[in-house]
Amino acid sequence: MKKENYKFEQYKMFVDSAGENSENRIKQSNFYLTINLAFLSYTIAQGLDLPRLIITAVIGVIICIVWLLTISNYAKRNGVKFDIINEMENDFNALFSEEWKRVKYLTPLSMYEKAVAVIFIVAYVTTVLVRVFVGV
Repeated sequence: MKKENYKFEQYKMFVDSAGENSENRIKQSNFYLTINLAFLSYTIAQGLDLPRLIITAVIGVIICIVWLLTISNYAKRNGVKFDIINEMENDFNALFSEEWKRVKYLTPLSMYEKAVAVIFIVAYVTTVLVRVFVGV
């Protein structure tokens, strides 16, 4: 196999790997979203006494923190992959690096995913605060 063909095959594998990483991140976020929806619904619907409500809310917040760490991990991993892809493109047409130049003003999707996790944290904390101060 010629060196150019070998490099191009490596490049294609890396591009596929970056795509798979993004798909895995989406699956993980869907998992955490489902868990949090179920957990928050349970927390609100069960009318738990205050100690159990606090314990449940703390568990929910911990789940959200793990979700935030997972999102950050996937974002960093993809950043590294695309840095390497951009370096590899020096031997080919620089499609990805050109795309990044044109879309760099867009907000990364991971920021929106993180916002959803933070909204769940606020919901868990609010649920406890409402119970403490309003007694509902």
